[in-house]
Amino acid sequence: MSQAPDFSNYPLPVALTRRVVTYLTVFRLFISFALMLAFFTDLMIKVYFLDNGTIAGTLVLSYFAMAVYLTVETTRRSTQPFFLAQLSLYTDILFLTVLLFIFGGLDSGLAVLLIFASASAAVLLPLRIALFIASLVVLALIGETVAGILLHGGTYANLVQAGLYGVTTFIISILVNLLSFWLRDYRLLAEKQALDLNRLEQINELIIRRMRGGVLAVDADSCIQLMNESAWFLLGSPAGHHQPLADISPELEAAMATWRNDPSSDIEPITLQASQAQAVPKFVALPGNAEIRVLIFLEDNDVVAQRASEMSANSLAKLSGGIAHEIRNPLAAISHAAQLLTEVENLSEADARLVNIIQNQSRRMNDIVENILQLSRREKSRPEILDLKAWLKAIAHEFKAALPAMTIDLSTDFSAEDVLVLFDRSQLHQVIWKLMENALQHSKDENKTPNVKIIMEPLSNTGYCVITIEDNGPGIPTQQIEYIFEPFYTTHKQGSGLGLYIARQLCEVNQAELTVDSSPGKGTRFHIRLALARSSIDKAGRLAEVSTG
Repeated sequence: MSQAPDFSNYPLPVALTRRVVTYLTVFRLFISFALMLAFFTDLMIKVYFLDNGTIAGTLVLSYFAMAVYLTVETTRRSTQPFFLAQLSLYTDILFLTVLLFIFGGLDSGLAVLLIFASASAAVLLPLRIALFIASLVVLALIGETVAGILLHGGTYANLVQAGLYGVTTFIISILVNLLSFWLRDYRLLAEKQALDLNRLEQINELIIRRMRGGVLAVDADSCIQLMNESAWFLLGSPAGHHQPLADISPELEAAMATWRNDPSSDIEPITLQASQAQAVPKFVALPGNAEIRVLIFLEDNDVVAQRASEMSANSLAKLSGGIAHEIRNPLAAISHAAQLLTEVENLSEADARLVNIIQNQSRRMNDIVENILQLSRREKSRPEILDLKAWLKAIAHEFKAALPAMTIDLSTDFSAEDVLVLFDRSQLHQVIWKLMENALQHSKDENKTPNVKIIMEPLSNTGYCVITIEDNGPGIPTQQIEYIFEPFYTTHKQGSGLGLYIARQLCEVNQAELTVDSSPGKGTRFHIRLALARSSIDKAGRLAEVSTG
């Protein structure tokens, strides 16, 4: 059994051809019904070549029945639309030609329906088949006119009229076929442009998502429509995006209200209470009646301040490193001398106490020198893929084992799924260790059992994971929280003021972010947001590919 030819490139694809054939069958059904109605209500000129109303009525009913059959065939998905198009067009030419001979020839107006069938063929089928169908139409028109001249005394003017119809049929078929190709080219161009726009939209979305600054889009009712990951993080990781701005950040809503009242006014930095981050908001109104009316750009003021002081901090680190090297040798001599003094016999209690002070302060100065040297070296990151859950369990066990004589409540809270991240193993160890030492130190000052908790939670659909180090200390006063990451800033009498600064530097070298929020009297939480690694692993074999930033 031979297969129907595939004309999917002449010029419409399968789906569009099926749609056009559907329109054509609906039109055929309407025309056949109108012809049947006109015949049985005596509105049509009857019995021009055949004085038999029964045969004429049978032909009209048959055309209507065939139109119903073709309509049903169109609804079947298994039917090939190109084969159905040919079948339906040949059916139109056959029935309309016979009806043209029966009902008044060219004067009946049925010639227009034949020309329409020829034009439909030029849309759906290749040009050679469309011209063949047009030739059949022209032969039908001329044949009917010649039969009229021979049998009913028609004039040669009718032959000229039939010739004009024939020429019109060929011209319309060629023009419609060319128009179909042009429309196909425009459609392909539009699809290509739509694909390009879609790619640009995806690139723009990726750029916005990965921007270090926060971006929000709100509508006329101040309801958040879009939010990138940085903004989501700055706003305290709200549960949903499509919420009123006032519910998520009243201070940002108040700043936007100030801007709306006076767009030329300078907006002061605001503190986002949900994350305790200080941000500089900038507002841009979008023209027109689009759904999104205002874009809000949030730039972390801590990042701005850090960039502004980065050059001076680098210079300070180099200078401090040079000084630390010079201090190290005399400090070692002092420490060694103190060690020798402890070995002196009959050392008085007062002198022993002074020697102990010298040793303690020497150790403290040595720690400061080590921190300064680490700051001045600024080693490059050597990232590797880490199984974060297993790694954090190991470091928690190591930290607790390093303090066998101290009572400490160290707990972990990890998500059920495995998480892979890209980070320098040694530097992440330094960051976590510094944060746990900091938590332990401040919890111990409250004269209660230190409670340190490590929490690891992937942020779904963001490509990020957050590690939280939480303590039960006194918390950080609101007026001090914005300074704790500055170098040499400390509120502890034994601190150097470099631990948190170095921890943040190490995070930034690995494209991670270190932030803090605190509840006075309840404790402090340090958050490390780091990107997930590109990977294809989970236990169900599901592909989990996420950009590493």
